[in-house]
Amino acid sequence: MNVGPMELLRKWLSHPQDIYNLLRFKMGGYRTVMPRVDPESLGRGLRTCYRYLNQTSRSFAAVIQALDGELRHAVCIFYLVLRALDTVEDDMTISLEVKVPMLHKFHTYLYQPDWKYMESKEKDRQVLEDFPTVRCPPPCFLSPCGHGCLHHHPWRCLKAV
Repeated sequence: MNVGPMELLRKWLSHPQDIYNLLRFKMGGYRTVMPRVDPESLGRGLRTCYRYLNQTSRSFAAVIQALDGELRHAVCIFYLVLRALDTVEDDMTISLEVKVPMLHKFHTYLYQPDWKYMESKEKDRQVLEDFPTVRCPPPCFLSPCGHGCLHHHPWRCLKAV
């Protein structure tokens, strides 16, 4: 469905409160709706992830940081993992012989605690160079056991072995 400019204008003008709220949010009003988080209450890994988030995306960073609690952390990490994947895809200095296999098996790097890629020339390369932190900063709250083990079943906890 292709919407013309007049139809868009009519939709926007029929919701003036939305325009006002969007402008207010954009002009700094987001500070009133964003939950306050004490950076010192976060572990070093999560502080690093939020620093990368703010460096790689201003618009997504504001929306992600407006989320509450653990959801905010999970979305931050997932965004950075996808940013790392997209950084590989966007990097024209990586040969296709290296890039294509890397993209196909990128999901496996989540299970390799020490995997990182140091050859990128892209502006967001820090998410690849520090992928061990980005993939799941310790302690990994994304794992069911809470010990940082990337698995789907609590009985497969690496700490319990």
